Amino acid sequence: MILRHIINTDEWYPAFMKKVTLTDVARLANVSSSAAGKVLNGGSDQIRVGAEARKRILDAARKLDYRTNMAASILAGGSSKLIGVFIDSFASYRTMRLLQEIERVCAESGYRIMTSFSHDNIAHMKEDYLMLQRYGVSGFICCAHDYPRLRKEVRALFAEADNVVFMEKPCLPGKPYVRTSRLRALTEMIADAGRRGFRRFGTMHDWHAAPTEQTLRREFLQALLANGLEANEKLIFEYPKSIRDPGVRARLAMKKMILPQRPDFLYIDDALYAASVQSLLLKQGIPMMIHGGNGEPLFEGLGIESFDPGYEKIASALLDLLLHPGHRTEHLLIEAKYRKKREKRREER
Repeated sequence: MILRHIINTDEWYPAFMKKVTLTDVARLANVSSSAAGKVLNGGSDQIRVGAEARKRILDAARKLDYRTNMAASILAGGSSKLIGVFIDSFASYRTMRLLQEIERVCAESGYRIMTSFSHDNIAHMKEDYLMLQRYGVSGFICCAHDYPRLRKEVRALFAEADNVVFMEKPCLPGKPYVRTSRLRALTEMIADAGRRGFRRFGTMHDWHAAPTEQTLRREFLQALLANGLEANEKLIFEYPKSIRDPGVRARLAMKKMILPQRPDFLYIDDALYAASVQSLLLKQGIPMMIHGGNGEPLFEGLGIESFDPGYEKIASALLDLLLHPGHRTEHLLIEAKYRKKREKRREER
């Protein structure tokens, strides 16, 4: 389902609204109309615009609320300045927060995004993919391809695409993607907790067949080993695939892992699950340290520390891979950051 549609600048305007032209933008930015057109509409490669002038043009366009005539721009050989983003409609806070950053960094570069939401449905993704191309979309960022049982269909859909970048490694060899890692942050977290006397580290994650969940599990175990601790699979709880409710999953984690194994430190990536577990622990009077991972503001309200996933860096890396194919490497790596409490207090001061 497409949630954002193109606004045609030839649409009717009320008489009291003056239509902003490219000349208006150029005048405010103190540049030529051809330079403003290059930045806002694309066009001839013979026109060069410096970084400072580009910023003035984009600032002027935002100030005047200039709207590009996309059809005219495409016919003139320019760019639609549109980027399509595929998002899983069941996405967690992590993905939705990333979408906010993608929109922000795209806007700063003079692009708008069109977002397609679907879940586990390649037919819908294909329909949206084709429709977005008819709109003249410049490129695509795909955050909805981690479907273990649909790898054949995902490969078929994007196999020939040369204007798509992926969030996390796709099942298509050679395609550009941004990879994220918690390994360094987990290693520092466990080391810091170990110095404070914690010894039994547990975690909870989603269905193991998903590559992102495999990575989380593997990095957690690697972080333990890096700190000289035994990797204990009994202290890792996998949420049942058939159950989606965070409260039910938290109660199962309590019953099957937390109460029998008694970890003294829990890493829980998602804030909703952390809140559910914390509530159950408080009801039973069980003290336990919890650390979060996805940087959701809810963690702060719960009094729980969390990693900084680097959403701005991830979004910037995705856009960089998409817009600069000539300088493209296969992937870029963004590391989450572990922040000690004292570091956070110093930054706040």
